[in-house]
Amino acid sequence: SSGINAEYGISVDFGSGDKLKERCEAIFDMCEGESFDRVYLFNNHGGNDTRLADTYDDAQEITDYFVLNMVSFQVLTAVFLKRFPGVTHMCVNVSSMCAKKAFPSMSLYCSGKAARLMFYKCLAEDKPDVRVLNYSPGPMKTTMTENFHLTMADQRTREKFRRFNEGEIKWVDTDESAKKMLVIARDNNFTSGEQIEFYD
Repeated sequence: SSGINAEYGISVDFGSGDKLKERCEAIFDMCEGESFDRVYLFNNHGGNDTRLADTYDDAQEITDYFVLNMVSFQVLTAVFLKRFPGVTHMCVNVSSMCAKKAFPSMSLYCSGKAARLMFYKCLAEDKPDVRVLNYSPGPMKTTMTENFHLTMADQRTREKFRRFNEGEIKWVDTDESAKKMLVIARDNNFTSGEQIEFYD
């Protein structure tokens, strides 16, 4: 912004498709009247799953998952890009290795991450004037992952996360990964649409 440091607090339900566009627009309505040199969308909302792929036979459950993890992701991005005309936009998808590699007990999660990655790759092709970054932050201990060693249906995945939790494999530090993402976005030297891994 032009010498403005502002913080806004808003809670948005991304899990329902009803009036989703209006709820997304309300986020950016809070910035009306301010001027910006560059605007960023860091898109990291969503959820996980822990079951085997062949157990998902409830169409509504699957639909609800993808409304939260893909549909709202697309709508929020589209609304963002219509705001702040004449200003450079950067869209950052907090991605995952799961966008490129299948993992047991994570079929919906991997599918959602893969869809988000491809959507942003297509966005980069459709809108060359928009900077598009897919950033994979590495495996981090969060409220989502801390109990995977107990909740994952597949024993191999439980064992992998047990090794993380017991220190046999090192988690990526959340602050370190976030700082790397911000440096990449700030330096703006990446190929638009590509996925950059924390370990790159």
